[in-house]
Amino acid sequence: MVTAVVRWSVVVVLALVGAAGVATGADYAPTGAPALEIWKGQRRMDLRQGEQVLRQFQVVLGIAPHYAKEARGDYRTPVGRYYISEKHVSRFHRFLGLSYPNVDDAERGYSRGLIDANQWADLFFANLNGASPTPATALGGRVGIHGFGDRPFIPIDWTEGCIAIRNEDIEYLYDVVPVGTQVVINE
Repeated sequence: MVTAVVRWSVVVVLALVGAAGVATGADYAPTGAPALEIWKGQRRMDLRQGEQVLRQFQVVLGIAPHYAKEARGDYRTPVGRYYISEKHVSRFHRFLGLSYPNVDDAERGYSRGLIDANQWADLFFANLNGASPTPATALGGRVGIHGFGDRPFIPIDWTEGCIAIRNEDIEYLYDVVPVGTQVVINE
């Protein structure tokens, strides 16, 4: 009963937010702002500004690159609309954290019984506020775009679900794209 009340409360808030026209982090892309678009099947990422492609990058993906990420440990790279939620130095050189799981991922996880209503609400509000979603659910998290670290560049999918690019490319992106940048990942 409490779960249903929490979920319906969030649904009411979602309806009010939609009626007010408030955008989530993944929906917000100011005119002229940079955006990233990834094509998993082509192992390519485009840095865009509007319709113009400014630069292209070769990417490698999770060990199981086909289909969208569904759960922690499935080694899949997500598919959908995300935003850069954090930036930091990592063992893979630089890291641009993505807003995985987004609201669509949370809805699928809730429908499949992987997360409860409280976890769904936490993910919803993190995305609404442009924050980093919690990785502490069965859906996983801490998915991002990063370099190769100390590894040589080899065009073989090896990550746990992240998108890896050459170290010099992640340095460039790290300096060019701010937190909040829209990221679209396509099959």
